[in-house]
Amino acid sequence: MELVEEYDTALPPVEAYIGELNQVWTNLIDNALDAMDGVQKGRLEIKTKRVNQFAEVCISDNGTGIPDEIKNRIFDPFFTTKDVGKGTGLGLDVVSRIVQQHNGSIKVNSVPGKTSFMVYFPLNGQT
Repeated sequence: MELVEEYDTALPPVEAYIGELNQVWTNLIDNALDAMDGVQKGRLEIKTKRVNQFAEVCISDNGTGIPDEIKNRIFDPFFTTKDVGKGTGLGLDVVSRIVQQHNGSIKVNSVPGKTSFMVYFPLNGQT
């Protein structure tokens, strides 16, 4: 698997609870790795950049993608496409709640071979 990291080192600080953000990144990266299971040349991208008054963190993979018919449910509690014992369906629900508690937002773009989760946090504690 290839890991691509592109970080905007000029981003100003974001006010956040570090432990909670670690949970966000862990869940998104774990899901990306699961989506690439069986992909010959997996590619995980983690990028940061400024978008207006927000810091954007984008986590992308080249896995199977999220089918259109379930995209509107992926943040629902207990919704999972994973096999029994592989997931509780709470990962993206937790991600969504943490991001909202930090006055941020999350978006997803997905087609087969490319899924990106974009997480936005206000810079310098702005709302």
